[in-house]
Amino acid sequence: MSSKKRVPIISIVGRQNVGKSTLFNALLKKKLAITEDYPGVTRDVLRARVLNPEKGLDFILADTPGLDIERPEGLEEAVLENAFRQVAESDLVVFLLDLKEVTSYDSRLIDKFRKDPELNQIPALYCVNKVDHPEDEEDLDSFYKMGLSEILPISAIGRRNLPLLLEKIAFLLPNAKRKNQTSEEGETTPTEDFSLAIVGKPNAGKSSLLNALCGYDRAVVSEVAGTTRDSVDTTVTFEGKKIRITDTAGIRRKSDKAEALEFYSYQRTKRTIENSDVVIHLLDALKGFGEFDKKIVGMLQEEGKPFLLAVNKWDAIEDKDNDSFKNYQERLYSRFPLLKEIQIITLSAKEKQRIHKMMEMTIDLASRSKKKISTSELNQSLRAWMAEAGRSFSANKPPKMLYCTQVSVSPFHLILFVNHIDYFKSNLLTFIKKKLTEKYNLKGIPIRLELRSDRK
Repeated sequence: MSSKKRVPIISIVGRQNVGKSTLFNALLKKKLAITEDYPGVTRDVLRARVLNPEKGLDFILADTPGLDIERPEGLEEAVLENAFRQVAESDLVVFLLDLKEVTSYDSRLIDKFRKDPELNQIPALYCVNKVDHPEDEEDLDSFYKMGLSEILPISAIGRRNLPLLLEKIAFLLPNAKRKNQTSEEGETTPTEDFSLAIVGKPNAGKSSLLNALCGYDRAVVSEVAGTTRDSVDTTVTFEGKKIRITDTAGIRRKSDKAEALEFYSYQRTKRTIENSDVVIHLLDALKGFGEFDKKIVGMLQEEGKPFLLAVNKWDAIEDKDNDSFKNYQERLYSRFPLLKEIQIITLSAKEKQRIHKMMEMTIDLASRSKKKISTSELNQSLRAWMAEAGRSFSANKPPKMLYCTQVSVSPFHLILFVNHIDYFKSNLLTFIKKKLTEKYNLKGIPIRLELRSDRK
């Protein structure tokens, strides 16, 4: 029998009277904890289940008593021990601080969470409470100077940024997706390191590439376009990585007056892209980059999937010289400038040329697509770039970034709280994306910038 999945535990911690119980109630949307405006009300650990299917969240939320180390109100030793026992079981800690007041107890607690060998293994999200107005989000520098990496400004009582807090919880919770699963016989079987989809127009050589990777004929290969009607799965091991590879049915235009089977092939391909971690977009070197290849890239961008462009049948290009690849790239860029941000490799699936190099690039892409950048570093970088941009990207009213945080890895999704969304023109966002790609090595990984502002 398969083992029951453990529900993650998230504990709200901090000193007394910073608003832990108010936050607990706000996230639950019902009043379970007693909230009064004087310290030491919560004497025990309260736990409740939080289910948020919209954000894919299911966890146990725990409200702990104030963990003031010196316990000025005489908090019983047993209660404190119980609270720390709860914290030690946690998968994530939401450490609550007060924007209006930072005390020596805060510093000592932070120090304990950093140095305690048990507690410092638990991811921590530092929430600065009582940030009631957008302008208050500019007052976070003192918290960055404390060396805190993940900072989120919220208002528990005003419910400001609580949806964002749930997004950050989903982002920071340890990812159980790749953990070992238990088979029906009770044996533990490792899952794949990542899944890879091979997509492209019919007859680009997808099945030939899959067969080259497997070392045997796994898919039917034919010169007739669209031979592969269904997605074909197989698992390979390359440089110690277990990779599930899916060769999709050739994508066709939905508007083609073809049999219904082609429409379902398109839908299956779309589903395969949605369920993959990394994608290889295969191109026929002889046919070049067509309008429908643009549609494939658009689909990949929309789904936020890391991908690389593999130009197949390169062996069939005649009269190649040292500039052939460079010239081919330039033609691709002229057709679709977005490809400048994508890695491109030439290969021959039939002759098994550069297949090894392509897989090395795929593994590197899968690794880079998991990149998480702390909010402190992101805000430091974004502010420097905004200063560099100056007025060159704005009209009369200068754009101003108040706060920035990452909420997903694939795509690399950032939420920027700004003074006014309309002030952030497309050329400025393109400039920011370019800087992000360069600094954090995000080539081939879609970047999504979401702007939020309290001002319309």
